[in-house]
Amino acid sequence: MYLFTCNKFLPIYILKTKGKTNDIKQDYITKEILDYFKSFNGGQGLDHWSPSSSQNFTRFVLNYSLPQEIRRLFRIRYKAPFGNLVNNTAQRLTCEVLYQGDKKITLENKNYDEIFQQELDAIDKNSPPVDAKDKLAREMMISYAHPTIENMKKAVKEIFGNEKLVAERYVSSKSDDMVNDIIGRIDYESNDKIGEAKTKPVSIKKKRGKDEYYMATTQLPNDPDPMHISQVAFYYHCTNRKPFLFYVNENEYRIFDDTHDMLRPDYLKEQYNLMAQRLKSWEELIIFCKGDIQSYHPLLNHQN
Repeated sequence: MYLFTCNKFLPIYILKTKGKTNDIKQDYITKEILDYFKSFNGGQGLDHWSPSSSQNFTRFVLNYSLPQEIRRLFRIRYKAPFGNLVNNTAQRLTCEVLYQGDKKITLENKNYDEIFQQELDAIDKNSPPVDAKDKLAREMMISYAHPTIENMKKAVKEIFGNEKLVAERYVSSKSDDMVNDIIGRIDYESNDKIGEAKTKPVSIKKKRGKDEYYMATTQLPNDPDPMHISQVAFYYHCTNRKPFLFYVNENEYRIFDDTHDMLRPDYLKEQYNLMAQRLKSWEELIIFCKGDIQSYHPLLNHQN
């Protein structure tokens, strides 16, 4: 078995036990190959993949050619902060343990007002408004965040009941012939279930013929988003626990479980394998180009 990299073929040695192939010895992952990934993150390097950034290679290259410190300076509009406000608050209210990196925190404070204000203050500090319209949207979104949090809590209760929950635990996996791990964080997790939460924020709209704005409801999907299924597939692969994907807005929530065709175990396994194959092809392209980001451009459209 061979891997094509850097204009030459390198052997991948297969180890066999009891007649079955079970491991691939990664002799081809040399220091030279690892160095090809150092051009990312502003020279700080790329050492893992994320399920949420595994869909589009062009977008990935554009985003991760800059260091994390610079990317975090980019101002983002209110919808992402709205989702963080809702899910972070709900997690702290419903979960027993929250992971922040490798730090395990026991969540003892369950005072809604205190938690909500702490999360809102963190957004104001770390994610300033883009412009006057975004500032207005952030002010208007607060009244919609409260009922959305309540629906998030109801969805979590319907899925997990009274089980003890953990939030944001890191999990990782990779194919034997990949260079980097795939790493992600699970929104909600019990001993036998996992839940991926998606918030559908309200949308700011301008009244026709007037200099006034209002918030419009974003409808929940009738079927899961394939990008979200890819994330669930990864978490299912890592945990082998019953998967749930749920969507929430200020009016309702919608839960998808393994009775839906897109959350059946065989479909999730297929989606994980497709994601791993896609990321592996990205790694091969990076190796082929010897980490030269500029040389990716003629090839980008073929990798998406």
